Amino acid sequence: MSGARSSEGVLRFTLTERALHWAFAIGYLLLLASGLPLMVPALRSWIRGYSPLIGERLHLACAIFWVLATLGVLALGDRGRVGRTLGELARLEPDDRPWLRRFPRWLVAAPGERARLDRAVGRFNAGQKINAIFTVLTASLLLITGIALWPFGADGLWRDAHRWLTMFVLIPIAGHVFLAAVHPSTRHALTGMLDGRVDREWAATHHPRWEPK
Repeated sequence: MSGARSSEGVLRFTLTERALHWAFAIGYLLLLASGLPLMVPALRSWIRGYSPLIGERLHLACAIFWVLATLGVLALGDRGRVGRTLGELARLEPDDRPWLRRFPRWLVAAPGERARLDRAVGRFNAGQKINAIFTVLTASLLLITGIALWPFGADGLWRDAHRWLTMFVLIPIAGHVFLAAVHPSTRHALTGMLDGRVDREWAATHHPRWEPK
């Protein structure tokens, strides 16, 4: 599939890209939901009949689902397109630095001013790039420290690293959900991750340097 324009809007994400996003995101959120009661015993009182042993097994099952679902999409989907998208997300350009400096102002700016601040943005703005890099790095570290807990036990350095990494990612995840579902300037991007397409006018306003191919 290509990113050509049509009367329905602009194709932002292919089926493979969307499947990879949701496989990764759903598995990741399931891991957080199953892991937090193991980390924070106070949360267990909110779950009737909670068993730490069952909780550990559920957490492990979520981890297996997360890894297999993500790898499955990569194995069966368009890896070339995914590779190009990851390359775009990993490439920080000179225009990204001033955008990041203006980010606090961008969050509260009026629509007209926000569009002006976005005038140098391509397919992804600097915030989306930083979020993608941060997510891949922290998810990889969580996977490594989580695997290390099995042979080395639930005590000591690996447990503490896993715990602090988990707490570290909660605020960025909440921010990502807010920007995707609530913020007036970016919530339109959610349709791109649901059906692949975004509004043509929105794309031209907030991603003017993006030229779909």
